[in-house]
Amino acid sequence: MLSHPVPQGNAAARPSAARPVMAITAAGTLAMAGYEMVRSSSSSVFLAHHSAARLPEALMLVPLAMFAFTWLFSISLRHLGPARTFISTLLLSALVLAAAATAVLHGIPGAPFLLYIFGQAYIVFIVEEVWAFINSLFVPDQGKRWNGVIIAVSTAGSVTGGVLTGRLSVGIGSERIVWIAAGLTASASILGWLAFRLAGTQPTPPDRPPVKLADHFAWDLLRTGPTIRRLALIVVAAQSVAVLLDIAFHRALQVAVPAQDPRTALLGYFWSAVNLFALVLQLGACPFLLSRVPLRRVHGAIPLLFGLAALGAVAFPVLPVLAIVFFISKTVDYSVFRAAKEVLYIPLSFTARYRAKMTVDALIYRSSKGVVSALLSLSGRAFGFLPLRLYPLLVVLVCGAWNRFTRGLPEPNAKG
Repeated sequence: MLSHPVPQGNAAARPSAARPVMAITAAGTLAMAGYEMVRSSSSSVFLAHHSAARLPEALMLVPLAMFAFTWLFSISLRHLGPARTFISTLLLSALVLAAAATAVLHGIPGAPFLLYIFGQAYIVFIVEEVWAFINSLFVPDQGKRWNGVIIAVSTAGSVTGGVLTGRLSVGIGSERIVWIAAGLTASASILGWLAFRLAGTQPTPPDRPPVKLADHFAWDLLRTGPTIRRLALIVVAAQSVAVLLDIAFHRALQVAVPAQDPRTALLGYFWSAVNLFALVLQLGACPFLLSRVPLRRVHGAIPLLFGLAALGAVAFPVLPVLAIVFFISKTVDYSVFRAAKEVLYIPLSFTARYRAKMTVDALIYRSSKGVVSALLSLSGRAFGFLPLRLYPLLVVLVCGAWNRFTRGLPEPNAKG
């Protein structure tokens, strides 16, 4: 089994880490290019077959998928190791994406739901496996200096995927865009194999074998580990904000652009713009902020920014304003928030960096969206059609709690 070294050494980037990190970043870049194609296409296909009011129903099913996938990941990690688990994740994801898109083309009932739900779930595991690998090779000082650059490289893939979606979707159809995404995802497995091969077999603290079901999800670390516990609360708040803005944006979008393929093209360009602006933040703001500002302050400022932007949408709940608020939240999420969050994992144990991280950043990450969606769906059934202004108003309230969760976050030692 290929494993990873215990982070140690000086703050300068170690030569042994450079090549495998470059290879795994390239793999993540291909996967992210595919995901941008899947994200726009699956959302538009869903809206072509169902009302936007049914988005919460689809998101309610995501936690069930995430629970099953996290459990399977833990079993695979134990029996196959990180390398084969990562490659299997990429190949199986490509297969399911291609099959779901084909099912939509053939009019199989439930296929749009399946494509949307799987599109929400699969990329999280790929991204978190990439970061678990990188965090196992870096020390905190390296993460502060290079995480933004690494995210920037993968964002270039996202921008490319969004542009291709915008240019091709009307000509070939949204479903065939997913086929291309599946091919990119499968291709990433080659680079993933190379990354683990370059890392080599190195000493690592033993992974505690799971004995009971809870061990597969590292629940004991969530209860006793202060960093993991705070990260879990932050992720719940962040994803609550994300789903509220996501649903509000798509509700307004469905009314403004009712046709499927033009809507897919618009979404492709929107996400390209998000990723392009995030790229600027990744290369400029991330290295500057993370090397000069305490992580606790960086994490605390993010919800304050989101809450302030959401106030504008409370006053003017229309598509342009909602799009701007959603745009701001995603660009910061994909740049400063991600880079700052990953640094907190670097000093932690193998079990924390793999099992607990997958529970927090995959299971809890997506399940939070499902729970919030379920509450919105139940509220809609109980009280009728929810006003669009309610969504950004809830965002303001959640951001206040999010800011409180960041207090007490540790500042990792720069040298590991």
